[in-house]
Amino acid sequence: MIPEKKEERLAYFSALYEAARAARAPEEEKLRRHMEQYLGSDEIDGSTVRATAVRNITYEIVEGELSAEIPAPRVSACHFGEQGERNAETVEHLCNRARDELPFERLNDMDERYTAVYGGSVWLVEWDAAEAADGRSGIRVHCISPLDFIPEPDMPEVEDMEYCFLRQATPRRELPRRFGVTAAVAAEARAEAEGGFVEEDTVTVVTCFYREEDGRISRFVFSGDCVLSDLCDYYGRKIPVCTACGAPRGGCDCGAEFDYRTSEYEEVPLPRQEDDGIGICRVRYYRPRHFPVVIRKNVSREGSWIGQSDCEMIRPQQQQINKLESRIQAKLMRSAVTPVMPEDAHLSPDNSVFGQVIRLQPGENAGMYGVIDTTPNVSQEMTQSDRLYEQARRIIGISDSYVGLADHSALSGYAKKLQVEQAAGRLESKRRMKEAAYADIDRLIFEFTLAYADEVKSIAYRDAYGRLHESVFDRYDFLLYDRTRGCWLYDDGYLFSADKNGGVAQQRESLWERNLENLRSGTLGDPNDPVTLLRYWQNQERAHYPYARENVEYFSDVLKKREEETYEEQIDR
Repeated sequence: MIPEKKEERLAYFSALYEAARAARAPEEEKLRRHMEQYLGSDEIDGSTVRATAVRNITYEIVEGELSAEIPAPRVSACHFGEQGERNAETVEHLCNRARDELPFERLNDMDERYTAVYGGSVWLVEWDAAEAADGRSGIRVHCISPLDFIPEPDMPEVEDMEYCFLRQATPRRELPRRFGVTAAVAAEARAEAEGGFVEEDTVTVVTCFYREEDGRISRFVFSGDCVLSDLCDYYGRKIPVCTACGAPRGGCDCGAEFDYRTSEYEEVPLPRQEDDGIGICRVRYYRPRHFPVVIRKNVSREGSWIGQSDCEMIRPQQQQINKLESRIQAKLMRSAVTPVMPEDAHLSPDNSVFGQVIRLQPGENAGMYGVIDTTPNVSQEMTQSDRLYEQARRIIGISDSYVGLADHSALSGYAKKLQVEQAAGRLESKRRMKEAAYADIDRLIFEFTLAYADEVKSIAYRDAYGRLHESVFDRYDFLLYDRTRGCWLYDDGYLFSADKNGGVAQQRESLWERNLENLRSGTLGDPNDPVTLLRYWQNQERAHYPYARENVEYFSDVLKKREEETYEEQIDR
């Protein structure tokens, strides 16, 4: 039972946090070991002796499987209807706009490495009212290291958790701006260290998201013995009201301070068809129902909130290769070319590059001098090292064809294509897990916008012909009358997934070639017809081909002039 008294809540959440950290300690040690392996650790399991040479196959394999593709959103309504289909299309445009505004390229780059190394990544989605007021999407997305996510013990899925923790290193000077606390409160914040807390300029901020008894999400933020924020009903609509009379801001002349209180309902004007007038309906504010946290798993692992790490799967091969490379290094360091010469041989210095000269004594000949080569044979170690490397790549599913290296096993172009597709198919489950995570992120983007976007949002997008259009996101378009309950409510019944066509479209060079093939084969029409060429360049513009827009405008002008000439000829007749 979560205590209600303010002085008891810090102790309660601090104890809960420490218990969750203790339960996750063995797993945290594994995560740190995975990252050290990726960075080229010389550690040998079960031994205090360090490797003297490291061949970092882990880094090479992980980097070889990274994907720059960002899944495109696909949204469909749960219930058939014209309004639902229009709303689903609007939500797709909304999610695409968020991708354009946010640095998803950098987030994806970080996410790909976290996922392969640790076995998963953590995403945090937030609503920024200030950005929303400036006309932006209002959505902020962060990719967080799994080391900074502390889940409820023994709960494999975020949605099944009653609470979870996020920790973040934050400059102490940022605390008053971010949480509205005084400088004195910020001075009490602390940084986590091994065995406790220490005082530094950069402090550790711990955020706990937890569920109330009625299922609502709340948030408690602290650092050391300092409470930074205690927000019950985190998703509730907060309205500033006078602490003296309870009137909202703008309707009070008391001069007292204002406090934020949760408002349950809003009054929405709706058109009434019977008299063409305007009716007022009372609607409950929409609240998101999920934690603002999304976990992307690499490969699902039974009973774990995080997936299977690629580093863990190939660690035996990495360890054996480090031992072999160390052995090769030791042999080569002990190798030498030892000279053989008579006992009374005379050597004198010389200013040549060799540094010395052997001067033969009377009666001696050069055949009396020689060398003994003690260079060892390391071919077996090198062969075994390469063999282990191939084993590691096959475990992950990385072939020569997949990474673009020379592979002469395919005897035809079609066989080569199949080889690449089969290699990519080994990683299909990882792509599906990525798409599932992005679908969850898109749902949070939609839910936050539906809950807090009071202003109508204009969203620009391009259609199938490359023409620029404007879509409008108005949360009142999602109002639905529930005949069972007899009230109006916000409809959030939409299914989120990844658009397969969107994924293909991001493989631009391949798509450019396909468009050119379609033009040459006549699939689009007569290749010499300006109408066909216009269609071709419109397709290339959608695929972001360089200078395609200029060609679209050129052939549009050609067709416009041809139509004008045809019209004038008809008039002359």
